[in-house]
Amino acid sequence: MKFVKYVALLGLVSLLSLGAFAKDKNEGKFTLHDSVQIGSTQLNPGDYKAAWDGTGDVQVKILQGKNVVATVPAKLVDKTNSQDSVIVGNASSARNLEEIDFGGLKKALVFNSAETAQK
Repeated sequence: MKFVKYVALLGLVSLLSLGAFAKDKNEGKFTLHDSVQIGSTQLNPGDYKAAWDGTGDVQVKILQGKNVVATVPAKLVDKTNSQDSVIVGNASSARNLEEIDFGGLKKALVFNSAETAQK
């Protein structure tokens, strides 16, 4: 009887541990080849990571290395394509970061859209 309780307890601990690893990955890496504006921050060419919590309307932290260089609102949307891309728009002579597609995640962060402007 003690053995059955021990095995049941061990199984429960294993399931709880696996739940911690099953968390969705709410981050993605991207590279900029030109300087772009996002919010009030100018991002220079280089490698970055975007991290967020939740779904739908999210706050996105843009990191370069371990440093947070910008925090901006975005809309997290599902994508059917499986290609990484960065979409930049030219508004009033400034290159603005409009969208980051994470192909492996099949998700995209949309910035400066009508959805995020209504917040």
